[in-house]
Amino acid sequence: MTAVVVVAIALATIAWLVRGPFPGGWGIGVLIVAGFLLELSASNLRGGDGSGSLAFLVNLSAGILFGPFWGGVVAVSSNTLGQLHGRRPAIKATFNIAQTTVALVTSVLVYRILGGGLPPNFLQNFGTLTARQIVPEALAFLTAALTFFLVNSVLVSGAVAITRRRSVWQVWQTNTLWVLGYDIGASTLALLVAWLYLRFDGTDGISRLGFLAVFAPIIGAKHIYTKLNTLQKLYDELDGAYDKLELNLREQLEMMVKSIEARDPYTSGHSRRVAALSKAIATDLGLEAQLVDEIENAALLHDVGKIHAEFAPLLSKEGRLTEEEWEIMKTHSTKSAELVALFSRFQGNVLESVRGHHERWDGKGYPHGIAREEIPLGARIIMVSDTIDAMSTDRPYRKALSFEKVTAELIKYRGIQFDPALVDATVNSVTVRRMVSDPTFLAEQTTTIKPSARKSRPALRSQSSFWEGLRSAVGSQEP
Repeated sequence: MTAVVVVAIALATIAWLVRGPFPGGWGIGVLIVAGFLLELSASNLRGGDGSGSLAFLVNLSAGILFGPFWGGVVAVSSNTLGQLHGRRPAIKATFNIAQTTVALVTSVLVYRILGGGLPPNFLQNFGTLTARQIVPEALAFLTAALTFFLVNSVLVSGAVAITRRRSVWQVWQTNTLWVLGYDIGASTLALLVAWLYLRFDGTDGISRLGFLAVFAPIIGAKHIYTKLNTLQKLYDELDGAYDKLELNLREQLEMMVKSIEARDPYTSGHSRRVAALSKAIATDLGLEAQLVDEIENAALLHDVGKIHAEFAPLLSKEGRLTEEEWEIMKTHSTKSAELVALFSRFQGNVLESVRGHHERWDGKGYPHGIAREEIPLGARIIMVSDTIDAMSTDRPYRKALSFEKVTAELIKYRGIQFDPALVDATVNSVTVRRMVSDPTFLAEQTTTIKPSARKSRPALRSQSSFWEGLRSAVGSQEP
């Protein structure tokens, strides 16, 4: 916090040195009151880590009307009144006042450097200016507004991250990223506030009261945004219920996996070992973390379809399967995919990897007989891992094979049953060697189903426009 206060004092000093004439008690006073009233109506941030208000509209207006110093006086005064009214702890109030100073003064200095007038020329002589004269100053204002929001949000996110022991990016993403488009769009209302001030800044006391009309659109906007913020909270509650529902489904799928393996002591832990091996191979290939998780999930669920009753007698049969029984057994990958498809987040890589984990490189596998790169990468990895586990565990008719014999079989069927590149990576993998050679180490790597990445819900996307962003009354932020 000390650093922010020091920067605020330094910027205030610079603003003092370049200050303009005193705008008068009326101008300063009415904007301070307006800003204070907006501070009183602050809303909680979506992440619950602070609050935000629409006071930035008045602060930006004061900045482009009076310059960085007198605009800073308005911002600091209204914010200080808000802190006192809210009885904020001294350290938090000091930080909020300091970060408001830094954000406002920095943004107005940027505005002036880019050629913005005090007040903007296009607000005074709009009807007599051309687009070429208006656009540069308007762009200077929008750049200043963006600077304000970035400085304000980064400082607040940093303070929250320190107190909550979270990353700055995580806090900023939760509280700011999704409404940044709204903030930039809403900042144009600051131009309306400034225009109304100029329009009614006469010597007649009664005419000055016309400036109070500025509260009409702000109050209306606040009411709309509050309703939309409530709607966003409902979306968040629905997401929470959705997460709980999917957690229950994951637990049910895991129970199915355990139930299948309980039917045969020789395959106990098979799916979890295949998942661990698949993760090791995928990691050695340098795949992205999300894809590694998806392949690991698919490996864990690759045999879940065997929970169906028709597979029970086949799994417990000691002798070889008949041709008819084998045809039934070959349907398990499709049955597994059907169960996995019930889980919406497993659509895509997980689902297709489960469906294709018995497809062969030469196209002689099942259920679709596809070949080579047509087979999903996850399915090809699971095929190798499934085979490794089958050969490296004890069976009623033989003992587990050594790593050397396992790799010899993989090499023998390289380019026939298995993807050649995957065989090369597997036989040279230190991790896979240790897993096959040390069952205890392999058991330690077994896992449970991981949550897959959520598909974006419309209410949760980062906003790309002002209107899409009207979900919250959050403006400038405070921890």
